[in-house]
Amino acid sequence: MKLPSIKVQLSLFLGLFAAYLAFIEKDFLFPLAIFIAILFSVVSDTLINYLKNKKITVTESSIVTGLIIGYVLSSQESWLILALASIFAIVSKHVIRFRKSHIFNPAALGIFIVVLLFGAYTEWKTAYSWYILVPLGIYFASRIKRLSLIASFFITSLFLYGPQAFLYNVSLLDIFGYLNYFFIFVMMIEPRTTPVRRRSKILFGMGVAAFIFAFYEFGVSLEVELYALLGANFLGALLERRRS
Repeated sequence: MKLPSIKVQLSLFLGLFAAYLAFIEKDFLFPLAIFIAILFSVVSDTLINYLKNKKITVTESSIVTGLIIGYVLSSQESWLILALASIFAIVSKHVIRFRKSHIFNPAALGIFIVVLLFGAYTEWKTAYSWYILVPLGIYFASRIKRLSLIASFFITSLFLYGPQAFLYNVSLLDIFGYLNYFFIFVMMIEPRTTPVRRRSKILFGMGVAAFIFAFYEFGVSLEVELYALLGANFLGALLERRRS
């Protein structure tokens, strides 16, 4: 039996996991936030595609973008903030492009814009649920051939944080317990905005880890993962261009 596409599988996982979290945490604003984000993401993408191709198509990627925005932004935010984040994400995908592909992770850029312009708050649901995200994330990463990117991120993080752990007599397990696993295994490995070549993937993972470490060391504490990912997206596009 043929499995659905990886984006459909990811959408199903995120949707079912959101329903589970809403039930056990009694947070019914969370699925509402996801619904709003998906709605505006899908409508925006469908409208733009219609204007470009004169065809009505609902893309799997627009659903994934809405789901990610719903997970990351606080469910306490107004519907307008969720809608704007989704619209900015989709518009960026169609406008900021290089060689027929978008440069920046759409969800990351949409969230970053509403945080920067409107002071929106993030929640990062399930960020530390490593026991769920790691095994499923490894599966997703292997399907889209991004395991080398993940490995280079963790190895670089170990190299950077290891001396600190030794210096302050802190367990490395404690340090890795604070990593944002939703960011690592859902957002960072997005295939259209990460390099294709194996060496470039390794450098990309190293770059994200180095950016996060450097930002924290210089006292930047607000949405460090978003800064790191968007910066690596830009450098990754340059790296692919240079090696093409």
